[in-house]
This record gives sequence, structure tokens and C-alpha cells, in this order.
Amino acid sequence: MSCNRKAGILCPVFSLSSKYGIGSFGESAYEFVRFLKKSKQTYWQILPLVPISSDGNSPYLSPSTFAGNFMYIDIDKLIDDGLLSESDVRGYKFEDDFVDYDYVARVKDEILRKAYERNKELKIIDTENFSERELVRGFCLFEALKKHFNGKSWLEFPDDIKYRKKESVDYYEKLLCDEIEYNAFVQALFYKQYFELKNYANDLGIKIFGDLPIYVSKESSDMWQNPEMFVVNEDLSPKLVAGVPPDRFSETGQYWGNPVYDWDYCEKTGFDWWLKRLKHNLKMYDVLRLDHFRGFEAFWAIVASESTAENGHWEKAKGAKLFEILKKENLIDRIVAEDLGLITDDVIDLRDRFGFKGMKVMQFAFDVNEESDYLPHNVGETTVYYTGTHDNQTLMGFVNSRSSDELEYIKNYVNSDYVEDAMIKVAYMTSASLCMCQMQDFLDLGDDYRTNTPNTLGNWTWRMKKEWLTDELAERISAITKLYNRD
Repeated sequence: MSCNRKAGILCPVFSLSSKYGIGSFGESAYEFVRFLKKSKQTYWQILPLVPISSDGNSPYLSPSTFAGNFMYIDIDKLIDDGLLSESDVRGYKFEDDFVDYDYVARVKDEILRKAYERNKELKIIDTENFSERELVRGFCLFEALKKHFNGKSWLEFPDDIKYRKKESVDYYEKLLCDEIEYNAFVQALFYKQYFELKNYANDLGIKIFGDLPIYVSKESSDMWQNPEMFVVNEDLSPKLVAGVPPDRFSETGQYWGNPVYDWDYCEKTGFDWWLKRLKHNLKMYDVLRLDHFRGFEAFWAIVASESTAENGHWEKAKGAKLFEILKKENLIDRIVAEDLGLITDDVIDLRDRFGFKGMKVMQFAFDVNEESDYLPHNVGETTVYYTGTHDNQTLMGFVNSRSSDELEYIKNYVNSDYVEDAMIKVAYMTSASLCMCQMQDFLDLGDDYRTNTPNTLGNWTWRMKKEWLTDELAERISAITKLYNRD
């Protein structure tokens, strides 16, 4: 990333308007790119585009780190390409106000299977030679196996395929050939539509700011294909899992349950899987946020049989050696470190050693009892400054939930009674090289439109209305952007 003053908007793809129940890579995404251009923005930050599990629908708990979420494939584009007809999509009724993931997943799968059957005849999509096929090949088999075994955990597969015996893999690849090819077809569509959108955005000067979760799900093709990369028992179940220790917000800490990496093994392989993963994501995105950056220095490891994070312990990671390889390949400068939470001097040293930009969040700043590093006047140039991330309240929700003392402090700081607008302007004033605001904050939306409340269910569902993206709003954002020299 350059050191020029820039600005961007955080808006998940699923939140875009669409007549098919969830945002997609269709016309609404192109309209949003044009809105960003009118608003003098440079970055569109999105959440991970990976598949989601039905257990909470979180893009941070995925069955694959290389595959794409089929729900983002745009149906109208398939009609335009001749893979579907209008009659193929009649009779379905989608929710407009929020994402109903179970319904969208079921219906889009039905529709995509119709397109797959038509493609067998027309060969519009080359499922054999799309560039990401090798990266998602294991996922395509994994998903076919999950369907074949009625959704069972891969840890409950028959031993021959659970342990990936070659003769068993060959057998199931033949047995499930058609389902595997359907999955490959879906992935080819996903990547085709995504890169068309990305190229369009880049041509208009809009950069895509992506997000890479540090951990993968236990129920992932990544773990099934590479169990030796993780700390596992003889039966391949996780021996240690990830989380964070107890703090003032949680007496028992956070038990995430993701398998932790065997960093010694990763190093022995020359970090091969990690490099493939990072290079894949740096191909997809112009800038990449490394989620839970502190886990590349040291991580909180919990015995998997524990029910809370209280009895965990710190173990060292080998992020520095991984980043040395990235540095030699000139891949460092497009990475942002998510350095929030429990950050030690060692984590700061790792970030600064490789010149990663860090993050600060305005909503963490206004503690009436102490001076905060997150206050706007303490923010330096090497920071990406957020009014709030996807894990925070909307600005309206944040302001409405403050105590009277806190609210008075904020009003005095921003020198205005119109607190939400003033907070955005003050964020834009800072020395930070990049200022990011949630789309909800420009739309004056409350916490009913919050993206995620950590440690709760029912998240990742808020939707925009097409009519909200007005020229007047673009002009208002553009004026702020120009005023503080971020265009």
C-alpha cells in the first residue's frame, strides 16, 4: 500500500441489494463500485469470500480456504450467458430485508444444478482448465464425500478415505465423478464472475481489500487433505485448538475450537501450504488483512477436550520465518496486520520488522478514565483507521449505547452534538494513510444492521436497499473525502 491519504468503505458482498436473497457478483456489485467511484473512495473492503458452514454462517469458519462461496454467483449473469433461462428461476421467493442462508443455499444449489446440466451440452464454461482448479480440487472431492456420507464429519468417514489411502481416493473420484464435476463447475463460475468484477473495479481505480482468517475449520477440506499440518491425535482429531485467554471482557476466555498449526511441520515443508494460500489471496485481492495477526507470533492453545479457554497456554508460532519468504518475493507491502486485542511488544516488533500497517478502531478510543492509543490525535501514518470493523457496532448503535459521561466526552472531543457525522469527519482528519468506514455509518443505520456481534448467533444477514445508494449520499461522502485530502 502507498502512503498517500486514501479512504474506503467496508461492505460485505452479502449485504448488497439483489432479487435473489443475498448480494452477489451481479449488477448490484457493479453499481456499488460506481458508487464508490462517485464518492471518491479508493478501497472496497469485503469479508472472506470462502464457503460457509451451516453452523452460524460465518465467513471465518469455512470448509475451504481456497474455494469460493457459491451463493455469490449471480443468477442473472448465468441467464445472460445462456446457462439458464428465465423459466429456470421462476417460482422462487426471496427475503429482501435480511439473508436467509438456508433458503438461499438450497435454492441456488437447485438453480446451479440446472445450469450444470445445460453446460454439459453447451460447454460454455471450461471446468477442466480454469486456473484455480488445482487449488479447489480437494474441496470438490471433499464436498462430494460429505454429500455421499449424508453430511457426516470427515472424522467419521470410513478409515480408508478418512486417512486418504490412494486406492480409496481413486475409487471415490470415479464413483462421485459427476458430483465432483458439478462442484468444479460451480467454482469455475465463482472465479469467472469474481475476477470480472475485480477487473471492472480496478479499471475504475477501486481496489479490493480482502480478509484472510488465520485459522481453518476442523470440518474443512484443508484439514482433511493436510492433517499433518495441525496438532492432532492419532485418529486425526484436533489435540489442541485455538482461542484467546480470559480478560476483563470474559472470565473464561474464548474457546474457538479451530485446530492449531504444527508450525515445526509447516517450516519443514518450506511453508508450502501457507505460501499457496497467501499467494492465492494476494491474487484475489489488491490488499489483504491478516486476521488475528498476533497468532503469527504466539497463539493461545487449548486442549481440545476442555470446555473453556481458561486452562490454555501460549505457544510460539513461526510467522517471522514465513514473512521472510514473502519479503523476498516482494509480497509484503499489500498486507495489513489486524493487531487488535491482546498485543505484546513481541507482536508489535513482528509487525514493525516487516513494515506491515496496523489497525486502530475509533470505537475503542473514548474511555473517560484513561488516554487511549485509539484516539484520533494518537493515530500515525502507518495505521488503517476504522470508525468500526465488522465486529463492532454501527456508529449510531455505539453512540446510543454510551453512558452520559462517555457521550459528553465524545461530544467535547468531536466538538459537535451531531456525533456520528462528526466522528467520521474526525476519522478522516487523522494522519492515518487509510481511513475505513462501515457502509452502515454513512447510511445512519442502527445496531439492527450490525454485521456481527462476536460469540452470538444470527449474524452476517444485514442487507442494503438499492435506493439507498443515492447521488446525494455519494456527493456527501465525496465532499468529506476531498475536504480531508483523501481522494
